Amino acid sequence: MIVRHRKGYTLTFDPQTHRYTLENNGETRVLPSVTRVLSVLAKPRVNTWAMDTMAQHILDNYYPGMSTEEMILLLQEARTKPEGESQKAADTGSEVHDWIEGFLQGVPKGLPVNPKARKAVESFLDWWHREKRDFLLSEEIVAHPPLGYAGKVDLVLQDGTLVDFKTSKALYPEYRLQLGAYALALEWWENITPTRGLLVRLGKDGFLEVQEVDLERPKQAFSHLMEVYRYLNPPS
Repeated sequence: MIVRHRKGYTLTFDPQTHRYTLENNGETRVLPSVTRVLSVLAKPRVNTWAMDTMAQHILDNYYPGMSTEEMILLLQEARTKPEGESQKAADTGSEVHDWIEGFLQGVPKGLPVNPKARKAVESFLDWWHREKRDFLLSEEIVAHPPLGYAGKVDLVLQDGTLVDFKTSKALYPEYRLQLGAYALALEWWENITPTRGLLVRLGKDGFLEVQEVDLERPKQAFSHLMEVYRYLNPPS
């Protein structure tokens, strides 16, 4: 369990269940994570990828003369293929984030054995060592009680730059909203106003991509998205 106390609130994060709870004046409530809030957005690219993954699995494994039972089995396998691939990607991303957290905390670690995670970590080290970097916070949980959400911030540099690391294949527009959410929470929870946002994509192929983000519009947009989330998920 990770526990933080701020302004009369107690924020608890359970890494096993990825659950955030907030306690204040004897009242406890479960808060959605930033990524949970963002899940209300349509992601057509993900749907297209899932369909392509299923189709490719069928093309790779179909052969003329398959029986009806074999075809049914193949279709069942194809349906689970996107979830399996997605989980592998998530596991690699978690491994990279854990390695970076240990590095920033001064815990010595060898490079990951997983080749994709290793290339992403090498990309991080390339970015990190380009210039001397000091930081205020790393892998810190934060919350915004008035808006009602919580999340974990990857990194806040000494100059106020808010950094979010990604191991995805691209930098998608919703990532800017994620930075906006963290910026709002940092202002309320830590009294830190980020000066700018930075998306750092650590490709599993070793490709490094850095995108600077003006945080004002993402902050406003995420506030409105919280209204949508609350409308779709009213308190029980």
